[in-house]
Amino acid sequence: MSNTTFRRHFPDLAREIAALRSAPPTPGAPTEPTRYDRLVARNAKLKRHNRELTETLTLAACHIQRITLENQKLREELEAATGVARLTPIPSRRSATSSLHLSGG
Repeated sequence: MSNTTFRRHFPDLAREIAALRSAPPTPGAPTEPTRYDRLVARNAKLKRHNRELTETLTLAACHIQRITLENQKLREELEAATGVARLTPIPSRRSATSSLHLSGG
């Protein structure tokens, strides 16, 4: 969520955060984390988690690509060894036109 959207939807929190940022720390103040501190910590945790998920997704996509290439190679070797080629289905005109009717096109 952008800062502008946050300020528009949560003006009270935005004012509170601004006040906490501008107020100097008072000596002897309690060391318990403020709402802002908890929000900053939670945001950092979510960013780390998001980065980890993005890395995991990228790794999974790489594995899928590798497995797909390996599968294609094995199919080609099988076809060469048996002398039987795999037939790929050709979409019929009827299924193409019915999909146009379903999509409203």
